[in-house]
Amino acid sequence: MSTTYTPASTKPDKWLTGYISVRAPELKHIYGSLQGPTSVSEVTSKFGRPTTEEVKTDHVENTLRFLNAVDLVESPNGDIKDTVERINEDSFEELPFEPRLLYHCNQQEGRQRHFVDVHQALMSEEDRTVSADRDDIRTVLKRETSYHSDYDLGWTDEKINMWVILCEQIGLVSETDDGIVMSPCRALMQDALTLAPKSSGEDSDYNHAPVEDVEFRHALDWIQENLFTVYLDRSGSRRLHPAIADVLRNMEADGVLSLSAPGDAKNEVKLPPSDLNEDGRGNRTSVTHVSINSRPDETAYQYPLDQLRTHQ
Repeated sequence: MSTTYTPASTKPDKWLTGYISVRAPELKHIYGSLQGPTSVSEVTSKFGRPTTEEVKTDHVENTLRFLNAVDLVESPNGDIKDTVERINEDSFEELPFEPRLLYHCNQQEGRQRHFVDVHQALMSEEDRTVSADRDDIRTVLKRETSYHSDYDLGWTDEKINMWVILCEQIGLVSETDDGIVMSPCRALMQDALTLAPKSSGEDSDYNHAPVEDVEFRHALDWIQENLFTVYLDRSGSRRLHPAIADVLRNMEADGVLSLSAPGDAKNEVKLPPSDLNEDGRGNRTSVTHVSINSRPDETAYQYPLDQLRTHQ
C-alpha cells in the first residue's frame, strides 16, 4: 500500500474557509462518485439543483474546487472546470472519507494551514466546550494565529461558520446550545488510532481493528501532526486534552479500546480525570499502550453523515 502524498499540480489559491457554501455531504458524495477522469458537466448534471428556471451548479463547482485545493482531485488536462479525477486515492486504502479529508487538510502548507489551525486554536482554551459566540471565536483565532503573517485575514462570521459546520458534519466537533463541544466522535477517534503507526519505527498504515498493543504516545503524536489536535501542548510535557480523554474513557467503557501501562513502559501519556477539579499529579492515569477492537454496530460509532443516512 502506498502512503505517498502528491499535491495537485494546479489548484486554486482561495482560502479554504472562503468556500462558505461547501458542505461535507456534497464533498463526500461528489468525491465518491468520481470513477476515473470525469467531465465536470457530468458531475454538475448529476448533483445540480433544478429550479423553475435552470439547474443551479455553483455549489458543485465550488465543491470540486475545494476538493482540488486539498489535493483530493485534480484535472488531467489542467482545467478544473473541464475534467476532474481523484488523486492520492491509493494512500490509506479503504479509509473513510472523513479522516481522509482531515488528513489532506493537514498536508496543506502556507496560509492554507489556517483551516487545521482553527482546531488547535480552540483546543488551546483547555475546555471541553468553548464558546460558540462568533466574536469569542474570533478573539481566540486572532490571539492564537497572530504570529503567522499569512493569517492576516478577516475572520468573518461566514468563514467561522463554514469551519464549524464542516467540522461538525465530519465528526471533529459538535455545536450545541452550550457551545462547541471539542470531543471528536468515536468513529473518528477509532479510525485515527487504527490509522496511526503502531510504533515510532513504523510508517502510518490503515488496517481494520483489532490492533494490539499500539504505542499510545506515538499514535497520539501522529494524530496530532496529521489529523487533529489532541494535546494541550505541542512540545515538552504532552498533556492530553480533557475532551480527547473523555472520548477515550467512553470507548474503553464500551470495550472498544483497552488502555494499559506496563510497569517498565516508557513514553507514558497522562489522562486527566473526568472531574478536572481533581486534576492533580496523583489523579492522572498513565497510559503507554492501546489496543483497538472492532467497531460495534451502534449509532455512537457512526460518523454524523452516516447517522443522518441511517435515520432518513
